[in-house]
Amino acid sequence: MSIFRSYDVRGIYGKDIDEGIMKRIGAAFCKVSTKTIVVANDMRVSSESLKQAFISGFNGTVIDCGCVPLGAGMMHALGKYDYAYVTASHLTKEWNGIKFFHKSGIGFYENENKKIEELFKETVPRGKPVVKREVTKKILDDYKKYILGKIKINKKLIVAIDCGNGMASVVARQVFEEAGFVVNIIFDKLDGTFPERGPDPSDSDLNELSKKAQSADMGIAYDGDGDRMVIVDNNGMRLTPEQTSYFILLEAVKNSGPIVANVECTRLIDDIAKKFNKKVIRVPVGHTFLMQAVDKHKACFGVEVSGHYTLPYMAPIDDSLMVSIYAAAVLSKQNKSLSEIIKGVKNYPFGRIGMDCSDAKKFKIVENLKTKFKKEYEKVTTLDGVRVDFPGGWVLIRASNTSPMIRLTVEAEGKKTFERLKKKFSEVLKKEISG
Repeated sequence: MSIFRSYDVRGIYGKDIDEGIMKRIGAAFCKVSTKTIVVANDMRVSSESLKQAFISGFNGTVIDCGCVPLGAGMMHALGKYDYAYVTASHLTKEWNGIKFFHKSGIGFYENENKKIEELFKETVPRGKPVVKREVTKKILDDYKKYILGKIKINKKLIVAIDCGNGMASVVARQVFEEAGFVVNIIFDKLDGTFPERGPDPSDSDLNELSKKAQSADMGIAYDGDGDRMVIVDNNGMRLTPEQTSYFILLEAVKNSGPIVANVECTRLIDDIAKKFNKKVIRVPVGHTFLMQAVDKHKACFGVEVSGHYTLPYMAPIDDSLMVSIYAAAVLSKQNKSLSEIIKGVKNYPFGRIGMDCSDAKKFKIVENLKTKFKKEYEKVTTLDGVRVDFPGGWVLIRASNTSPMIRLTVEAEGKKTFERLKKKFSEVLKKEISG
């Protein structure tokens, strides 16, 4: 499979992607981008050298913001320049890549990434970049100042934070403390080898954060580049994306517009929207699709199961640091604990199973299942992958756009139905992968 994915570029460093390839990507990018761009990178071992290679291929002016969270560099570019950020986000340490954003804050569309791929194949790098290096401290100070201008808390809370050795480490403690919170922080040493836990908080072991959160009002874990998050309540229990959404919407619902949710989000998001008298708009999986829909429909809030959230009130980007401090501010205005607030949120049995499958095979397998399921079942949706709805539940099978994997998502109204659907479609998918 190509390293040019639906909404970014991803590959294993030294195998799929290296400095030579990144230089050619820089040369291709300058043909579709603004004449001046902003670039930044995360803390992965290869990120700085890949960024410099990308810059060397760009034939224009480059504003280099250094090693900062994705959102900090994006806010520096917002409204003025396109933005390129070197990262593999939540993927493990051997991966790296680059994300492209328009000056609006919305990621490049799938067809735009494909256009860069076409240009990449035919372009010979002859870049003569003019490089302006920003002071990283100023970038972070401006970012903090912007966030703090959006936040007001009613009472001082204790917030436990797990940075996972990722980019949140450089700013999370300061911005929360300056907002008025008491912070207990762990794993806040930048380290691109992720020694403490995996970079994806949705899939990682968060035991240490859970322990800390039991002596706090809430806990927050971030991914590698700071655009995904997971919230933990005061009992150390991990909130589902839908529970997190309900909690944030207690305040965010005051803003006009619908809720945007991807196809993996459970029917609970529909129940929550009904409670708040809001409409739900479904989109394919991927932060770019989420942001495009939020912008198009002037939504008040957007959510993905993977831990991407966006609050247009804060900024027109999906930045977990901004959303998480907004969430903490929401909690400061409540008379109940976080665990009490979410107690009334009904959860349906739900699960996601990832099965390894090569990039070369995964999309073909999903296409085969689309054909097969359309013949076998009445209600089949192919917005993203293939989803089958039953009277008591649904299943979704889709190829990951970021890793060699096919995911099975299952939800049901009852535990028995959930287990039956999970068993049946796990066997179907295993058979297809091994066949």
